[in-house]
Amino acid sequence: MKVFIHGWGFDNSVFEMDKEDIGLSLPGHGNNIPSIEKAVEIYKDTLKPFNNIHIIGWSIGASLGLMLSNYLDTKSLILIGFSPYFKEAHDKTTLLAFKKTMKKNFYEAINEFRKNAYPFPFSAHYPEKDIALNILEEYMELDLRDMVKTTNIPIKLIHGQQDDIVPIQEAHKSIALNKNISLITYKGNHFPDNKNIISFI
Repeated sequence: MKVFIHGWGFDNSVFEMDKEDIGLSLPGHGNNIPSIEKAVEIYKDTLKPFNNIHIIGWSIGASLGLMLSNYLDTKSLILIGFSPYFKEAHDKTTLLAFKKTMKKNFYEAINEFRKNAYPFPFSAHYPEKDIALNILEEYMELDLRDMVKTTNIPIKLIHGQQDDIVPIQEAHKSIALNKNISLITYKGNHFPDNKNIISFI
């Protein structure tokens, strides 16, 4: 069974999914889940009855997928634009400027973010502002390096060579932590120009 988790500011329509696939939403994206940690609690119980799970996550959704994986019968992880510790992906000034822009002009800024992050038109509902900003802060402090290092679940990374949101160096950091991780790169930014992610593997 495939479980998809979209990235921040989006929904699961970014993926090409089959009818039997499950899509999980980030906190504040069509729900009132307050945090990434709370989402882990809720979704691990929701998915507990299922077997042979393959998790496909994008960006923050990739982080949530990794966090869920150890609680489930997870057979593989496909992580798009993943960072093991986003706080170190950019310098402090860049991160502060991004947060300031998002807080000041949330809807305008999220429109620009969507255009930059995703290569297809996207105009779905906005996430709930306060929760979306809270999980952005949470994500920047989320250190998954130990989890990457110790997991025995097969991981495939899919990463854009020109990704300016989560730079390609983040994929190489993950591989340095766990030599069993494989990497597939594509020419492009934060999401490939193909919604059928499974076609990459």
